[in-house]
Amino acid sequence: MDNANNQLELLKTRIIYNEKVFGNYNVYEKVLNRLLEDSKFIALSLRFPYQDYSSMELPAKYNNWQLRCCEELYKNMGTQGIKSYSENGLSWTRDSAYITHELSSEIEPMAGYIVASESDSNV
Repeated sequence: MDNANNQLELLKTRIIYNEKVFGNYNVYEKVLNRLLEDSKFIALSLRFPYQDYSSMELPAKYNNWQLRCCEELYKNMGTQGIKSYSENGLSWTRDSAYITHELSSEIEPMAGYIVASESDSNV
């Protein structure tokens, strides 16, 4: 089984199918796949902040992190992403981050270096 299918099966044990929430199983799997895709790109953007990571794959050492990220993203779709709430004025404030600082700080950014092009060496 490839890593993407394995991650999907593991995520299904963390976010359980509920017909009242998802409507049907096909929608449930689409939501989980979208969460996996979003969490992958969040991790890669944290890991490689100054590189084009669009064609990269998430290293296997972040598999557990990705599942925990998916759970946070899923929970933030509802009311758990709300930082403050008031009753009569009906105002609430949502946390602006996709994931908590604690989770994002587990991804260590890769430092890079500037590479001169061949045309620069002719100057």
